[in-house]
Amino acid sequence: MYFGFCLLVLIPLISALLPAKNNEDAVINFFEHKYEELKALVDDLESKLESTEGMNIEYADRLTSAEKLIKELSDIHDDHKRAFTDSQVAFYAKLSGSLHGLSAHQTIKFDEIVTNTSASLYDTATGIFTAPVSGMYVISWTANVNYKQAQATELTVNDVVKASAYADTAQGGDGDYGSASQTVVLQVNKGEKVLVRTGTDGNGDVHGADYSTFSAFLLFPHA
Repeated sequence: MYFGFCLLVLIPLISALLPAKNNEDAVINFFEHKYEELKALVDDLESKLESTEGMNIEYADRLTSAEKLIKELSDIHDDHKRAFTDSQVAFYAKLSGSLHGLSAHQTIKFDEIVTNTSASLYDTATGIFTAPVSGMYVISWTANVNYKQAQATELTVNDVVKASAYADTAQGGDGDYGSASQTVVLQVNKGEKVLVRTGTDGNGDVHGADYSTFSAFLLFPHA
């Protein structure tokens, strides 16, 4: 293509530059010389074009590799960030005032949050802790009762009783307060509901004033 174009351009110039004598041998020699020059020029241009295309392919491959590496590093960073964020699970709530007339298996709503690493962990309106990730959790609660009172409490995970405690001052003297506490280590799966409720035994009263508490934290996560 280059050669044909060059001939179209050069033919008028060649006609003007040929000597007046213009014998056949001179014409042939002139064209052969110009042909070799044009052929060398075309070969050089084609070689440079091929070299440039090769460099472009090489640069494109390098760019693709760099983009792939950046994506992999970004994914690793996101995974580490997600794992670090997921591992920060803890809450601590307490009962500010006393509760009276509770029925059996009624949820105790610890209404004052002291620690909550996420607003979606513990809900004061329901008294429920929702596990954000699956893992091993340390869960504690304390139920306090007034003098001459007694109350059983239970820890449940998705309505299954996992532990119980019983505070009893029925045999005590006036002014005696009593507490019952439990700490358990449990496997809790993502989305499961954990709460403290009353048991079947007791007067239905739980003393607040910050003496009754509920807390949990993630010991370690796993699938």
